[in-house]
Formats: sequence, C-alpha cells, structure tokens
Amino acid sequence: MKTKICRLFIKGNFSRSLEDAWSVLENVSELDINCDYFMTPGGFINIPWKFNSFSEAVEEAKRRAEELLRGIEIDANCITVGVDSYSSSSLRKPHVELVGVYDGDWHFTGKSYPTVGQERGLIRTSLESHFMELSDKVMVLGCHDLTIFNPRAKAAAKGWRRETIERFLSLAESFEPDVVLHHPHFTDSKFTWLAAWKNLEKLLPSVKHYASSSVYFREDGERSKFDDVLVFTKKGDVGDVVVNTAKVMSITQESNLYRFKTKSKSNYLATQPDCPSSPPADCRSPSDLKRSSARPS
Repeated sequence: MKTKICRLFIKGNFSRSLEDAWSVLENVSELDINCDYFMTPGGFINIPWKFNSFSEAVEEAKRRAEELLRGIEIDANCITVGVDSYSSSSLRKPHVELVGVYDGDWHFTGKSYPTVGQERGLIRTSLESHFMELSDKVMVLGCHDLTIFNPRAKAAAKGWRRETIERFLSLAESFEPDVVLHHPHFTDSKFTWLAAWKNLEKLLPSVKHYASSSVYFREDGERSKFDDVLVFTKKGDVGDVVVNTAKVMSITQESNLYRFKTKSKSNYLATQPDCPSSPPADCRSPSDLKRSSARPS
C-alpha cells in the first residue's frame, strides 16, 4: 500500500557518517516501502568543511548525497537527505545545514531561521528555496525553521528575526503547500514541535500531510516516550521507518510502521574525525523513489 510520506526515525545516538548512513539506507531497502516522499533526519550525513562560498557547499553536499544514494533502492518518488557541514565546533564559525530533495533532479534548501547561538555562523538559505513544486506543492524545512510557526517565537521576535518570520509566513500562505517535510536533528520530546505544528495547521489549512524525520536521543535521557514522539510529529498519510541503533537486527511491519534494529551498536555510534560527530548542542532543538527514478545512477 502506498503512503504519501515515509520518514526515517532513528532511535538512539547516531554517528552521521556517510558510511553509517548508507548502511541504514541499505537495510531500509529491504523493507516493502512505497511512498511519494522518503525523508531522512536533519544532518543525516555530516561532511568535512572546505568551502569558500555557499554554492561550493551545495555542490559538495550534492556530490556526497549522490554517493549516499548510489546502490540504494527505495520505492519513492522523492528522497530528502539532510547534509551538515561545520568549520568548527563553535556555531559562531561558518557552517551550513542543508536539505537536498531528489526527484530525478536535485533541489537544495536548508536552515534559514537559526538558533540564537547560530546567528553569526549559519550561512542561511533563501526563504524562497523552501517552496518546491514537485508532485505536490511541498514546503521543506530545516531543523529550527519550524519554530517560525511557533506563536511564542513570533511574539518574542524583534528586528531581522521578526522580519524573517513575517516574510516566511507570507510566502507560505501564498504558496499554499499540500505537504510539509521537516528535518530536525534531534527530537526527544513530544512537545518540542507541538505548538509550531498546531499553529501551522491553523495558518496553512491547505496542508494535508506533514512529518518530522529526526533522531530520538538526548544525553540526559529522553523526555517523552518514543511512540508519543512519533504521534505528535506527523499528520495525514505517514509511514514510519524506525531504526534502533542499540539492538540486534530484526525487521517487523505493522501497518504503516516499519521497525528494524541495526546489526551492531558500535557501527552506528562510531565517530567521524573530519568533522563533529553530531550537530553542536545548540542545533538539537528549540529551547523551552520510484525504485529507479529516485536515486542517482
């Protein structure tokens, strides 16, 4: 049975190396998935920083995303890939958090609304890049971008932040998206994005389907039950592909819920020496194919 959205949700910490991400998708390929949009989490792969411009970062992200999808067979019309790159462990230094959308061609957007700690370092993508005419009218969001729809964020925003929120909301209301694809790095609480999603539903009644694809992990312990996080971060026709990084490999299918567990805990917790092994803490959350056509050859 085909679903509109199928999202990858990783349960447990994850290295975000290209090798481990490829291994996850290789296992996902074994599942009987058929969807319009297959999503991976924000920062699904983390690549070394070596750029002099934003366009160079996008080109390298595209090359690495193509490498990630090579040999992967997932029955989806479109796949999203979160790609991060940091020049330093300090968010005051240049960094990008991108989302590549592949439907036979690549479309790139990324985080446009930084956390406070990222204000100086994040190279922001254009607001217009978030709105894509694919098989549906799709709005693609980076991690913190969903906060734009949080009423508390708008009430507290001043200066360029308020201007960004107002302009983004105006673009979204004019675009009238059918589908929203959100790519947070970590989501361990059912309340993290709840207010923003609920307000988005009010402001954009055209949206019939939405989902967050993320990693369920917090060093001090998760704050909500995992199944509650799944329920509170989706709407409409959404299938869940759950990867548990801590237990032995198994695959089960329960309606639109797919669960599999990785072969080795250590495989997916390995570090990547060229760049931070996970997004800096300030990136983690707000405060309080068709089989042949959707992969590169």
